[in-house]
Amino acid sequence: MSMDNDGEERYAEESLLLEQAVDLDDEESAVVYTQAEELPEHTLPFATSRDLFLAHAALLDNTIVSLREDADTYRLVRTHFAALQQWHEHYTGWRIQRHSAFFRLERSLHAAIPVFLDDKLKRARDFTCLAWLLWFAEKRYLAGGGRNQQFLLSQLVEDVQSQSQEVAGEIGPALDFRSQQDRYSMWRALDYLMRLSGLSTMEGEVKRWAEEEGQPDSEVLFEFTPIAHSLIEAFNEQHVEMIMSAQRSTATSTPEQGIGVDGVYKEGHSVAGQQPPGLVRAWRTLLLGPAFFRMDDPPAFAALKANVEQVSEELSRSFGWLLELNRDYACIIRGGTLSAGSGPTFMLNSAYDQMVLLLCSAFRDQVEQQIWSPDSYGCLHVASRDILPLFHEVRQRYGSHWGTTVKGSATDSLLNDIFERMRQYGILRGPDAEDTILILPTAARYSVGYEQQAASAAAKATPSKTATRSKKIVRTSKAGPQEAFDW
Repeated sequence: MSMDNDGEERYAEESLLLEQAVDLDDEESAVVYTQAEELPEHTLPFATSRDLFLAHAALLDNTIVSLREDADTYRLVRTHFAALQQWHEHYTGWRIQRHSAFFRLERSLHAAIPVFLDDKLKRARDFTCLAWLLWFAEKRYLAGGGRNQQFLLSQLVEDVQSQSQEVAGEIGPALDFRSQQDRYSMWRALDYLMRLSGLSTMEGEVKRWAEEEGQPDSEVLFEFTPIAHSLIEAFNEQHVEMIMSAQRSTATSTPEQGIGVDGVYKEGHSVAGQQPPGLVRAWRTLLLGPAFFRMDDPPAFAALKANVEQVSEELSRSFGWLLELNRDYACIIRGGTLSAGSGPTFMLNSAYDQMVLLLCSAFRDQVEQQIWSPDSYGCLHVASRDILPLFHEVRQRYGSHWGTTVKGSATDSLLNDIFERMRQYGILRGPDAEDTILILPTAARYSVGYEQQAASAAAKATPSKTATRSKKIVRTSKAGPQEAFDW
């Protein structure tokens, strides 16, 4: 294996050739916003073309819009770049990184609010490995001035393991790549960065190392691209430490308990610096999805309610989406789906997703029977041990509809998988150190059953063997905010 110091130059040259090819296609079709800088303050061009809708969605749905991976989408974003940048400057305060080979919307955090997990990064250790991988990338970038971005897997493993041991205890247990689980986590982190085109495999196969570390042919040669460097964010360490120390005991708390959001996310304290205005925070949280909960930021939620018509109209005008506003949360509805693109969507032919919906229905039954009582923010605080018998009952009743793989799984293991999916969907948080789970008000959206079992009680039925919602979102031709769901 040989180290190549010209990787970044080659990447730039190839990107330039691709961009020139895109330029040839764009000469006759480009839309140029040459007068954007002359617009009056707080006035945006009324551009509602389908292409602009798609460009907005592309920036939100993709961490990176890469010329190499999707030239058509790259061209779309580049064509409408001025309008997109102007919109975000006004409503979210986010910047769009522009590079010859990619675009990236910098979705800056204003608070450490739990968000959904990536469908590829399945465990907390996967995110830990990704953070260390980016640390390693930045370390090499600073040491080499952007050059010499090729490295061996053994170098990465040695540096990351050594550094993680130095800070062990402050941010959790150290990584130990003698453990296959940690090797799998690093494999998923490497794969995630490769899917973003931030990393290239020059020689070797990381799967061999993940499955058995000691194999003689398990060495791999990688190369970072400029995309990896673009993912690095600068945080205010004092603010991060303040939030982390508070969150250690408040993962499933709500403001009314005295230690939740009000004690963590005060005005003027944010991850990245000065706290933005309430309506800007509302826009950010809505677009990040899958939902904006009142308990996470009561002042911003109040600002959203005070400007609901304006926000709803702007969503419809600039994105073609709808706003749904409830007492305890708000969310964006696009294409008939709750916050699509802001998190995973339900696949009703999946036994796991059917179990999620059926368990939400069981939660509703507990509230309707007054066994569980929501707090003032619409959340349920429940010990995970209290959910186990509930899930066991659901499994006994509906398990015949699920596949053989699910049927053979242990109930405890299966329930942990369901919790993971519910966290991704923005339905549940936790469990915390005290084994408390926070069931979010979005769980109240669903009351489902299998049609062959509900046929005798239902006035209407459609032929389906999968779980279906008994509540439907009713929309009118007017794009306005919806208020429909509650426990």
